[in-house]
Amino acid sequence: MRYEEWLKTWIENYVKPSVKERTYLRYKQLIRSHIVVKIGNTDVNDLTPVVLQLFVTELLNSGNRKTGKGLSASVANAAISLIQNSLKTAYLVGIASEYAANKIKRPKIKEKPVECFPYREQKKIENYVLNSGKDKLFGIVLCLYTGLRIGELLALTWS
Repeated sequence: MRYEEWLKTWIENYVKPSVKERTYLRYKQLIRSHIVVKIGNTDVNDLTPVVLQLFVTELLNSGNRKTGKGLSASVANAAISLIQNSLKTAYLVGIASEYAANKIKRPKIKEKPVECFPYREQKKIENYVLNSGKDKLFGIVLCLYTGLRIGELLALTWS
């Protein structure tokens, strides 16, 4: 069976019923944009560790089809997870004769340095919020001094 055919079956019957809509759509986009165009015509049993590793290397070096530049390590890792999950299921249900995707070497994700406001700028923000008379801005000061992100702030509840 061609990998593209298996991915269609897998995404609709194994993924869609068990994940959030956003995850399903992200998987579909990864399949369409990166996986099918490169290894979709390959037979599932021909997806050896070397073939898969070459695919990952290609993603990292020139995977962006618009610019020709490499994709980020996080996008490559998402593609690897998708491939591993799909091929593991293919093996478990008897479509693939073996499971070799666990031998893919993942790229390291480079952590971005955290940038903070200089003390002077933080004091300016704090003074503006405290003197503005707008209660809904106090969350900004809370974020400045606790390290909360805006989404985490919005999720807070009184208890």
